[in-house]
Amino acid sequence: MQGSIAIEVLASLSDNGFSLDELVVATKKIFEEEGLPGFVALLLMLMDEKLGIELVGRRCGWTPRPCCQEPRYEHQDRQPRQFWTSVGVVKLTWRRLRCVHCGKSVLPLREFLGLDAYQAKTSELEKMVTEVVSEQSYRRSSNHLRLIGEIPIPRSTLHRWVVTSDCDQLDPPEEKLKVLVADATGYKRRPQGDKDNRGQVELALGVGFDGVVKPLGAWSGASWSQVSQELGRCRKDNQPLADVLVSDGERSMTEALAKLVTQEQRCHWHMSRELYYMMHEDKAPLRQKRKARKELAAILSVQLPQDDFQHVRPEDKSSLQESMRQAQQKIHDFATELFRKGYYRAGHYIRNAEDRLFTYVRYWLHHGLVSPRVSSMIERMMREIGRRLKRIAFGWSESGAAQMTRIIIKRFTSAGQWESYWKKRLKITGNVILVYRGTKLKPQPLGQ
Repeated sequence: MQGSIAIEVLASLSDNGFSLDELVVATKKIFEEEGLPGFVALLLMLMDEKLGIELVGRRCGWTPRPCCQEPRYEHQDRQPRQFWTSVGVVKLTWRRLRCVHCGKSVLPLREFLGLDAYQAKTSELEKMVTEVVSEQSYRRSSNHLRLIGEIPIPRSTLHRWVVTSDCDQLDPPEEKLKVLVADATGYKRRPQGDKDNRGQVELALGVGFDGVVKPLGAWSGASWSQVSQELGRCRKDNQPLADVLVSDGERSMTEALAKLVTQEQRCHWHMSRELYYMMHEDKAPLRQKRKARKELAAILSVQLPQDDFQHVRPEDKSSLQESMRQAQQKIHDFATELFRKGYYRAGHYIRNAEDRLFTYVRYWLHHGLVSPRVSSMIERMMREIGRRLKRIAFGWSESGAAQMTRIIIKRFTSAGQWESYWKKRLKITGNVILVYRGTKLKPQPLGQ
C-alpha cells in the first residue's frame, strides 16, 4: 500500500505579537497529543480497510490463518482499541470479520501486525521504558516519560511491563572463555517470612579470546554452588568454561567456581584494599597500614611486555620469569614480616593468596595472551548495579533484583546483544518507508 497523506493544521497567530517559545510549545503539544498518534492511527485504519476489502472480496493477497477448510469472510463489526506507544496513545477502531462457514471471528489487522490477543503497548515503548527504568527509579521514570515524552504511564504499569519482559535473558557463550570474573553485592530486599532485608546479588562476566565481554548471568538468593551449577550448563563437553578465574578471593566463591576453570588469579586491587582492613583488625596504626599497602602494590607491579609471546626474545622471557620469581619471594618475605610485627590476620591473608597472585604472568608465558590481574571490569559494573539497587530504591524482591541486574549487565557490557534482541522483537525489516516531502501552505478560498 502506497499513498500520500496530508496533515491539516489550523494555525491562528496573533498580529499583536507572540513568543517563539509559545509557538514551539503549542506545536509540540498538538503533534504529541493528536498529530503523531492520529497519523499512526490513520495509516493503521487504511491498512485495515484494505485487508478487509481483499478478504471479503476473496482477492489474492495476504490471508490470515485459516479457520476452516474453505474460509469465506463477511463484515461483522468494529472494535475500539488503543495502544501505548512512544508517540502517544494511538486510538483506532479495527474491523472484525466473520467466516460464513464456521462462524469464527477474525481481526485481520491484529494478525497482519503480529500482535498478541490483549497487547496494549508497542515493543519500541517497552524498550524505552526498560532502558529508562534501568537507570532510575520507577517513580522518576514515570515522571520522566510524562514530562519529556508526554507519555503518562503510571509507575505500577511500568513495573508490570518490566517484570513480565524477557529482555533480560542472556545468550550463553558459544565457545570457551579466556577469563571468568565473578562478584557479589548486597542490597535491601523485601523481608519475607523469616528472612531479613539483607539480600545479595551474584553475577558473572566472561571475556572471550577476542577480548569481547560476555555477560553470563545474575542471581539473587542463590549460593555460589548454585551459581556454579548454572554456569556449568554453559560448558561444552564438560570442558572448562574459562582458563582463568579472577576473583576477590572469597572462599565460598572460589571453591564453587574452581571446577569451571583451570587457574585462579587473585585480584590485586582487592588484595591492597583488604590488606588495609586486615591490619585494622590487627590494631595496626594508620601509618603502618598505608605503608604496607604501598609496599604490596610495589611488589605486585610485574609488567608484561607489549608484544605477543611469539615476538618476544628468549632473554626477555627469562627476564620476566626472574622478575616473577623475585616478586614471589618478596611476597613471602612480606608476609613473614607481618607475622613478626604481630599482624597475624594480615600475614595469613597474604600467605593464603601468594600462590595465586602471578597467574597472569604464568598464563602469558604459556599462552602468549594477556590475562587481567584485577577485576576492575566487573567492579565498574558493580558500582552501577549498586547505584541502581541500593541508592535509588530498596525493598526489592529477589527475582526483581536479579532481573534488573541482568538488564544492566546486558545493556552496559553487551550492547550488541541488547540491540540484536530488540531488533528481532521490533521486526525492523525495512517494510515501512516514510518520506517527508516538505511543509506547504494550503490556500484558503476567498471569503474564508
